[in-house]
Amino acid sequence: MKRNRIGFAVDESPAFHATLVLALTHVLLIFDGIIFIPNVLGKSAGISGDALHFITFGTLVVSAVFTFLQSRTRLGIGSGYILFTGSYSAFLLCSIDAVGMGGLALMATMTLLTVPIIFLYTFFIRFFRHIITPAVGGVVILLVAVSLVHIGLDLWVGPKGLDWAETGVRLTAGAVTVLSLTMLMLFGTPRIRLWSPIIAMACGYATALVTGQLHFDHTVRAPWFGLPPLAAWPGIDFNLSGAHLPLFFAFAMAMMASAIENTGNIMLVQQVSQRQFRRVSYDQVQGGLYCDGLSKVAAALLGTAVPSTYCDNLPLIETTGVASRKIGIYGATILLALAFLPKVSGVVLDMPGPVIGGFLIVMAAMLFNAGFSLVATTRLSNQHGLILGLSLAVGLVAETGSFFPAIIPESLSPLLENSIAIGGFTAFALSSLAQLAPKPSITGVFRATTAELPAMQALLEGGKKRLRLDRDRFNVLSLCCEEVFCHMVGGNREDKDRSLTLRVSKTEEG
Repeated sequence: MKRNRIGFAVDESPAFHATLVLALTHVLLIFDGIIFIPNVLGKSAGISGDALHFITFGTLVVSAVFTFLQSRTRLGIGSGYILFTGSYSAFLLCSIDAVGMGGLALMATMTLLTVPIIFLYTFFIRFFRHIITPAVGGVVILLVAVSLVHIGLDLWVGPKGLDWAETGVRLTAGAVTVLSLTMLMLFGTPRIRLWSPIIAMACGYATALVTGQLHFDHTVRAPWFGLPPLAAWPGIDFNLSGAHLPLFFAFAMAMMASAIENTGNIMLVQQVSQRQFRRVSYDQVQGGLYCDGLSKVAAALLGTAVPSTYCDNLPLIETTGVASRKIGIYGATILLALAFLPKVSGVVLDMPGPVIGGFLIVMAAMLFNAGFSLVATTRLSNQHGLILGLSLAVGLVAETGSFFPAIIPESLSPLLENSIAIGGFTAFALSSLAQLAPKPSITGVFRATTAELPAMQALLEGGKKRLRLDRDRFNVLSLCCEEVFCHMVGGNREDKDRSLTLRVSKTEEG
């Protein structure tokens, strides 16, 4: 799949000022999400100010370090692309429950106990490659886009009960952001598109300033430089009992949801970052997932919120045409600086809701395009099409939160009403059943020599009835198998210790 709009590929570097501005734009777009769970824990779990300062600092440090590592591929760790790391909403309620039951130390313990799920899934990812296909990853991305529309609208519209004047100014600021970004993307030159995100944000900020929506509450209160007190480190809680078992399962479900979504994220970033995208590299998927698992371990040891990778900002790569991994490196540097500069973080937190909401709406539109493109890379049979359609439908139903809410446990509602988690689980489960369902097949093991060709042909003749093949289709199969057999053993005819396994299965496609 050719991507003409990629101006700077992964290994190429735009000018320093352009890279810095684009990295800052990525950070601006997702900064609220990165520190989302620490903020919610501070407001809902009643933790102390020092503890909140420490876990916010820890979240930013983990985000910076593993955003940098994701842009690399050293020692099989990292995807090699722009993938930012931050706190993950699927862990929200179980984190609140853990803090309520045993403080931040229990949250860290549950993370450490369940993170092996990520590493096991990653280690065996090659066995899942026929289950977690690009099409399944595309459906997960489509569900992320649906969730992003909901989040963007909430930020744009604001709380219920606003008067007509307040609603009007919020509508104006968001509309200016949406329209300016859309027009620049549709009709701008390649150079203008490169700067379109920052121009659109500037237009939104100016509108918010004129209409009185731009305030600097966080900026004024925050100090210029600050480090959390080390005494606020929560540690790890080893005092566990049977009462913690439901909490363990809640964290385990969130870990699996994170693994499936991250698989889709890494597939997506490969697709949008290459000029000539042909197929997903599962080596890079594996490296990205290992990096994600290590980020969760680091977060647990620091006692902070469970992180995950983000795809909300990936449409910026298509918008600007810049996929350079230097953006990830610069973005990681900015996040690390923000960890030590609370006042600068305050400027980011003071971004008006309508501006970021309108921006997210356009990013969701780009994600829909990316999700459909990822689905289109796979030739879908009727069976696979039904699986993906059902997964998307289940995710949309979960997003509404109206599917028999009276019988859904309140403690699991954020997970069971999470469209990405439930839709992803559905796709994984149905794809697994389809893969494990019995199919007509024959299997043979042969010595790696062309002298075994008559034996291979005899195997095919004996299995013709089981595969239910007519003479014409059997002849085509026989010729294909002979060509593949000769190709596989052609370079090693003298090696008598090698063997070749041939398996022929009849699928819906033939």
